[in-house]
Amino acid sequence: MENNILNNLVLYRTKRFSDLVEENMLATALLTKPYEVSTVLSYVFGKYEANTLDFLTMGLGKTLVIENRQYEWPVMIESDKAITIKAAKWQGATIQATDVPGINNSPIQLWVAEKWFGPGAIIAFDDREFQARIQGEPYQDGSDYVYTVVVADGQVDSFIPPSLLEAGKQISREGSAYEEYSEEADIVNYQTPFKLRNHLTTMRLAYDITGDAFSSVMVIAMKDPASGKSSYLWSDYQEWRALRQWYETIERYSVYSKYNANTDGTTDLAGTNGRPVYIGAGLLEQIAPANRRYYTTLTVSVLEDFLFDLSYNILGTNERKFVALTGEMGMKEFDRILKDKAAALSTVDTVFITGSGQNLTMGGQFTTLKLLNGIELTLKHFPMYDNTIYNRKLHPVSGKPLESYRMTFIDFGMRDGEPNLVKVVRKDREMVMWYVGGSVAPGSGHAKSITTLRSNAKDGYSVNFLTEQGLMLRFPNSSGELICDAEDAGGR
Repeated sequence: MENNILNNLVLYRTKRFSDLVEENMLATALLTKPYEVSTVLSYVFGKYEANTLDFLTMGLGKTLVIENRQYEWPVMIESDKAITIKAAKWQGATIQATDVPGINNSPIQLWVAEKWFGPGAIIAFDDREFQARIQGEPYQDGSDYVYTVVVADGQVDSFIPPSLLEAGKQISREGSAYEEYSEEADIVNYQTPFKLRNHLTTMRLAYDITGDAFSSVMVIAMKDPASGKSSYLWSDYQEWRALRQWYETIERYSVYSKYNANTDGTTDLAGTNGRPVYIGAGLLEQIAPANRRYYTTLTVSVLEDFLFDLSYNILGTNERKFVALTGEMGMKEFDRILKDKAAALSTVDTVFITGSGQNLTMGGQFTTLKLLNGIELTLKHFPMYDNTIYNRKLHPVSGKPLESYRMTFIDFGMRDGEPNLVKVVRKDREMVMWYVGGSVAPGSGHAKSITTLRSNAKDGYSVNFLTEQGLMLRFPNSSGELICDAEDAGGR
């Protein structure tokens, strides 16, 4: 594809080069000609677009500025839970399948790992039709706690089925009940939050340009789509191209970077000068692994089940609004399954068909799905997933990148007044840019006086970019992924 950028109208093939840019290299690459330029070619390599993640975080004011490389944040989970039964006895013996434990208000002993209930608490078994009351304080047996319980309904012929008392079954708090003039009470449960840790990644980019190349005129006219400014100078193009590559690289690594620190926060990866190189976890690595699922053919039921599971017991019913980042093929699959569902419902179309008489146009694309209990999904095109240069595993049928089918579901909502997805930057180091000037400097051009102070004697200058940043996904369980696992048809 690289040798056929547009079509057969291309006058000469593209050439690749990197690092130091000198005049001879430009001439070899057919990008310069004598100063008298009469006609020029349009710049055809595409426009620079704002980064998706940058827009959804920093662009919406969701940026956290810190003063340290490493950052941590607590994640609170529900303080109540079900407790697992380790063993149970009735009448001093292990319970058998034919037993009727608890009959005639007889006590049952339950061995559990935690002191989670107080005297008088009503507990429910895996089948909530069967409930029991905690009788008194538990006693300790090694590292376990032993609770004595009786059937809560007080009927002499009631009992707890032995299958609900097997090791591995669970009990949970249902309530509490006490007699008149009681002194006992149930207890409060606490669960401390756990912490997540990440650290900022320092990224850099640099380019050099000679004094001759600084003044060279290109055949190709470069037009900045943001400002509308056109330029024929190589130095302007070099700056624009460096910035574009810089932002694209930051965006890509913010998604795919892999955490490289040890449990104590150190890393064994060292740079050229011997100091440690820290790499923070990107967006995909921060998503809870349990919320990562695979599909071969996307269906409405697959999507609905995934969204319900993602929402279940995690978000309030008024907060279940997700944005799914996906490629062109993910958008296409999403549209296909919703149109199939709409057709099956025999809906009257007032959106996808426009016009009148014999001049009708059929079009439109589904991008939003609303489900029960306040669940809402909106698709956002993520061009990074479509890039064939970096995504070389291909779908065996379509031949498009498998990554283009990936759907990354992100909860962009607020939790306790804080955004769930945040861009984290080091104070004063979010975007650092500087140049090392020689005979020429960007903005001021060639030095014209012996009183002009420059950093070195080179006939040229170098430009440097540096950032120290990362991402923080506050609640990993509130995001997830659907990944196409079709057989790879081979690299590109």
